[in-house]
Amino acid sequence: MKLNLRFLYLLPLLAVLFTNPAFNAFFFGKADEAGLGLRYEYALTGLALLAAVRYYRYFQPVVQVWLWVLLGSMVGLALESYALWHSWAKYPHVFSKLTAVLPLFGVYAFYRRFPAPPYRPLASLMLVTLLLSLVIVYPEALTLGSFLETERGFSVTSAYLLLPVLLLCLNFYISSNNLVYGLASLLCLALIVFLQHRTVWVCTSLALAIDLGLLALRVPQARAWGTRLSVLAALGVGLALASGLAVVLDNPDVVQKLAKSISDIQHPTTQGTGTFRMQQYEAYLPLVRERPLAGWRLQGFEVPIQFYSDDSGKPVWPDFTGHHFHSFYLDRLFYFGWLGVLLVLGVPVVLLGRCLLSLAPLGEGPAALLAFVATFPVFGLSYDWPNYAYGFIGLLLAITSRASAGAERPTPQPVRPKATPLTRAEPAVFQLNAHVTAPLSPGLAHSESFNSSRP
Repeated sequence: MKLNLRFLYLLPLLAVLFTNPAFNAFFFGKADEAGLGLRYEYALTGLALLAAVRYYRYFQPVVQVWLWVLLGSMVGLALESYALWHSWAKYPHVFSKLTAVLPLFGVYAFYRRFPAPPYRPLASLMLVTLLLSLVIVYPEALTLGSFLETERGFSVTSAYLLLPVLLLCLNFYISSNNLVYGLASLLCLALIVFLQHRTVWVCTSLALAIDLGLLALRVPQARAWGTRLSVLAALGVGLALASGLAVVLDNPDVVQKLAKSISDIQHPTTQGTGTFRMQQYEAYLPLVRERPLAGWRLQGFEVPIQFYSDDSGKPVWPDFTGHHFHSFYLDRLFYFGWLGVLLVLGVPVVLLGRCLLSLAPLGEGPAALLAFVATFPVFGLSYDWPNYAYGFIGLLLAITSRASAGAERPTPQPVRPKATPLTRAEPAVFQLNAHVTAPLSPGLAHSESFNSSRP
């Protein structure tokens, strides 16, 4: 009896996912008062560096250069810290903007060396964990009162993890016609809508459009995607009617709440939390313009809070606690300028963008993850990237590079022995042996080629 140990290939990606509260709240608690989550992130960063060193020879040249540029930036930041404050790491909060990228290289290194993780167990494990987290740790997020009062409970980064599960299950259903995966995708979609994170709604719409395009054009197993998608949509409507969801939607408060959320999406700069983000942008853009290339770096931590409350006129956050940006781009522009944005986005945009625009065949798993990662730039408009985002980017860079390398490598052809052409003297030898009775060598005397009956 053989044990299938392929599930072990999930461990590096699961280690990165464990940085999210939906996964670690079972062990660290909601508040994590002991700071165990931060210590775990430090340990994960160290392990990622060890993996990058161990499997460095498997890196693509462009990723090797990217790693050295990142490490050089960290060394330069440490030297600046020592020169100005006589401390090698004066403000760890600023250093964390760079160290957060390091797990990407650890995941990339592992999956360049070993096979990709099994996608179906990955989707199942993520879905079960998220459901248990909602039911056990965050049960208040599933009540109608929390929906109406927008008390989500479940953080946006945790709800965002429902999106890759939705895409994976949808692709498995379309490629294999397994209805269980179809029902799982409907459940994830319902939870995404119910949890009311409008940024996740936008990312879900974009991801589904990209994923369906990839299924139609590049996934050979998904030829019947239109028919199966229609069946799934009809099944979703039937389940909604049978489960009493229609009764809930008849509630005018629910309808009004959904309409308001949609209106907030349509007017992102004047309604909802979009107004808050626009005010933060306006408050910090003068500082960004002052140092556009390399940002404020460590000195930015000492800059007073620029964002004030409209009600009290006081800073939204206390000074010397970080600036708590609600945008990946504003965060990187303030601390590291355009070079900081390019440091994170440059290589993934080029490599994964090339893969996204290619017409080479894709598996249903990589297609789902590629559609998910393609929404990161949109998610970054409203929030900083979660730590697990770098893990997914590292995984995709590894599997797409291995696939492209396999496609570019020519298929070996079987070697056929070349026929030795006859020389002009050979016919004369055949003729001579047929008439001359001179003794031949033992090898030729017993050869069937040289009997007297052959002309």
